Amino acid sequence: MATAGGREDAEVDEVLEWIPERRGEVLPILAVTSANYKQVFSFWESSLRTLGYPRHKIHVVDLGELPGPHGYCTDSWRFAIDRQLQEVVSWIGNHFDEYFIHTDTDIQFFPHFMHLQCEWLKWMKEEGLDMIFMRERTEVIPDLRCGEVNAGFCLLHCNSRTRCFWQKVLQEEQAFPKMDGYPPYTDQFHLNRGLQHRLGAFPQEGAFGVRWATIPDFQCIWGMPSDEVNSAAFHHAVNTQDKVALLRSVREKVRLQQPLVARGLSGLSGIELQEQIHRLADAVAGLRGSKQQWNPSDVKAIRRLLQEVEALAEAVLPGSVCADCGFKTHWRRLRCQMNRIATAVAKQFFAHYL
Repeated sequence: MATAGGREDAEVDEVLEWIPERRGEVLPILAVTSANYKQVFSFWESSLRTLGYPRHKIHVVDLGELPGPHGYCTDSWRFAIDRQLQEVVSWIGNHFDEYFIHTDTDIQFFPHFMHLQCEWLKWMKEEGLDMIFMRERTEVIPDLRCGEVNAGFCLLHCNSRTRCFWQKVLQEEQAFPKMDGYPPYTDQFHLNRGLQHRLGAFPQEGAFGVRWATIPDFQCIWGMPSDEVNSAAFHHAVNTQDKVALLRSVREKVRLQQPLVARGLSGLSGIELQEQIHRLADAVAGLRGSKQQWNPSDVKAIRRLLQEVEALAEAVLPGSVCADCGFKTHWRRLRCQMNRIATAVAKQFFAHYL
């Protein structure tokens, strides 16, 4: 997986907070980022790692350090958007008849993302949809933007219709990169022109016959949450001057509402339990290698992680251990990793505070 080189800046307290239920094969995710976006990108990356998302399904194009100025409607912003469109067109051409997810990297994912994407995929296949998006819930001239979608998240079916559609969006964006006047701008302007929204229609039908729809508002958070915290699959940090602060704030709100590590354990098979514990041990090993020093907030997060591991032990060990299935081996490896990191934290804690 290519990344923006900001792994050392990712917050340790994001790791291993959620362990999702698995309900079928997850989809590939495509994203484009840059070095100047590394703090925001760390939330995107670590949220997928927290969910145990398969690394081979995560595809990140790293543009490196882009020249300033950075931000909304700048040349570097437009360059990154154009590259996103190029990558989408290329992916569609190289993966015909497959499905994938494309997202901006100012998004963070939550436990419901794992099973909702399976529901979205089933819905697309049943209704013959080529693309689904999140709705643009803007506060900027909303009356003039009815039916607009946000370009930051979409699930696509790779076929001739979607290839022609996205090639056209790319061509129009390169010919006229709209960055002034009323919103929407750049790719979102050309994307929505091509989608040709019609009030009340389902499915919607755009250029080249693409069939599309939007996911329900309660399944995603746009900017600041209202009542979607319990049900959202992801959060898009828009409509803010401080994306990092917004991402952190929403993440904490969701953590208080969406289930943590013990979710669904009673219904898992022995093999599924082994897979979850193995994935947890891998992530803990990664945490041990990611930092040699922890600050007080890290210590607090790791202590909480230790409590979650003990909760997992209580939930799955009594009366469910088979000496021949390897379950004890997986659990022993996890406890070993946890003991090592706990020892390291304790040493640093006493050295710092005593």
